[in-house]
Amino acid sequence: MKTTQFAAIAAAVLGVAGMASNAEAVDVFAGGSSAGRQFINEVPLSVCDHTAGTITHYQSANNNTHLWKCKFNGQDVNFHYSARGSSDGVYPVDDLTGGDRSKGKYNGKGFLGYIDVNNPVTSGCGALAPVNKTFFDVDTNSTVTISIQENKTCTNPPSGVTTDYPIPTFVRQPMHFGFSDVQFTSFGQTSPAGTEPADPAPNVTENKLMVLPFSIVVQNNVRRVDAAGNNLGPVLNLTQTEIEQIFSRQARDWRELGYAVTNDLAGTQAVPSGPHTIRLCMREFGSGSKATFDQVLMKEEAGEWNSPTTNIAFYFASSSGVRDCLNDVQGTGFFGKIGYIDSFESSASPAYITPAVANPMPNAHPININGFRGVDATVADANKATARPKVLQALRCGKTEFWVNLEGYTKTAGTGDTTRDAFIARFMSDAANKTVVENLPANWAFEATENILATKPADNAAPDHATYTTRSGEYDSQCRGFYASPNPM
Repeated sequence: MKTTQFAAIAAAVLGVAGMASNAEAVDVFAGGSSAGRQFINEVPLSVCDHTAGTITHYQSANNNTHLWKCKFNGQDVNFHYSARGSSDGVYPVDDLTGGDRSKGKYNGKGFLGYIDVNNPVTSGCGALAPVNKTFFDVDTNSTVTISIQENKTCTNPPSGVTTDYPIPTFVRQPMHFGFSDVQFTSFGQTSPAGTEPADPAPNVTENKLMVLPFSIVVQNNVRRVDAAGNNLGPVLNLTQTEIEQIFSRQARDWRELGYAVTNDLAGTQAVPSGPHTIRLCMREFGSGSKATFDQVLMKEEAGEWNSPTTNIAFYFASSSGVRDCLNDVQGTGFFGKIGYIDSFESSASPAYITPAVANPMPNAHPININGFRGVDATVADANKATARPKVLQALRCGKTEFWVNLEGYTKTAGTGDTTRDAFIARFMSDAANKTVVENLPANWAFEATENILATKPADNAAPDHATYTTRSGEYDSQCRGFYASPNPM
């Protein structure tokens, strides 16, 4: 559905919603994607009416649960988000019974939960503090900087994919809309905790929003070596074939691929004799990151390893678990790890981002796949106008395929509340708006669909360059001279 169609829907619903009572705040509950959680929880900056009062934002320390409190169309609105896996953004929204499934307990999964809006302290949230945010305001058609009240120390939700979020720390409520990294037809992956079948979802409407890139991340102690075994530096590139061999465990020791592992996190020590075990940081069933990895990179060899293998294969319910695994917070002391994660979590922000975002993975780094990566945060240019296209060049030019379209799932029949439906319609509209996407605080880690020159008709499709005939000027200016960068000798 086009952005203009979203805007028309929002405008139509707003006309009715304007007659709603202002006496009580409207709660809007959403959930699903953890890879897209940063983007999803920056969009409220655009959706909320920042001229009508203070915007408040609470967030768990691991970035998985969020609460936004603001004005929308004259109403107090509370937007709640809970990230675990992408299937949580589809099937609870599809369910119309109001039973367990609508709260996230389906296919053996546990209940999702949300920050307590009435008493955030119950959810472990600390004191609020003013923070400046810059974004594109659709209503005024301009980029604005405002001060919001924010706290990011709320309690982390459970890390297990089948563990209930505890009460009273978290509030359990049915979900009104959700988000998935992939189309629900791309599910079907298995992990030790279970399997997520690609079930039909007849009661939802699928909305393509923006392009979400992913990264392969390797610990810094995995090294390139010469014939004598000398440490030449970190791994900078893997081929897709090597990645398939690694994650299917057809390769189990880094030496089988010509690499080695040191006995220190930084990778600065001499290379020991061995073993040099490959260890995997992966997602649990129902994960959109897992589905993306399966659909995009695991297409030729055996499927991704899905058996419990102590201290070798690590599985996590959300992206934060993979991040902690690669950082040696999970699986502490077991080196030689590799994993997949959304690009926002894989490195520090590029030079043009102010304020800078610190590196969330000091003990690991993103690598190129077949010589390219979707987000190159090493671009040193501090001018956004010229830097951002370079950061996202491989993504735009079809040089990488490790990305998907973030999908928003709404109830086709609506939620039964005019203000809530208007908020959701506006959210979908702004999340698909090119200028909004380009100007959110973390805009370097995702891209507007209109900027992608080689699009993908399906999650598992290769980028299609059919648009060259109509966009040759953009191709020639952005993609000429842009070639693969493998490991240096």
